[in-house]
Amino acid sequence: MPANEQKLWEAWGQANGLYGLWAASNHINYYLLFVLYALDGQKEMTQKKICICTGLTKQTVNSVIRSLRQDGYIELASRDGDRREKQIILTEKGMVYSRELLSPLRKLEHRVFQAMGSDKVQQMVDYITLFNTVFENEMNKDI
Repeated sequence: MPANEQKLWEAWGQANGLYGLWAASNHINYYLLFVLYALDGQKEMTQKKICICTGLTKQTVNSVIRSLRQDGYIELASRDGDRREKQIILTEKGMVYSRELLSPLRKLEHRVFQAMGSDKVQQMVDYITLFNTVFENEMNKDI
């Protein structure tokens, strides 16, 4: 593997590991963290959209959703007459829960982004978006 590809894998893995470490040190399940992060930004999403946004499997997201629903943090609602695909919506209790869990992480990320500077953050977003677009296009060629 070329050195730059190896460095990408290491950087990507380290970033995921850091979020996992943060979750563990804050007594939060890693998968719960990412599902709540996705829902907190949108307030309502489908399970499929959560899978796309987080990279988690359908089974993993379904398990987290089931747990959140049992605890009263989310509710499911049909949209536009399509009963097959449910919108997952944070309840008021869920919004409070999500805010409490994610607030320290968002503050940490804000400090990181400020230390990096807005130009570098925008470059990072642009490059990751470009990588994802090219990767998806190349992957679709193989399918």
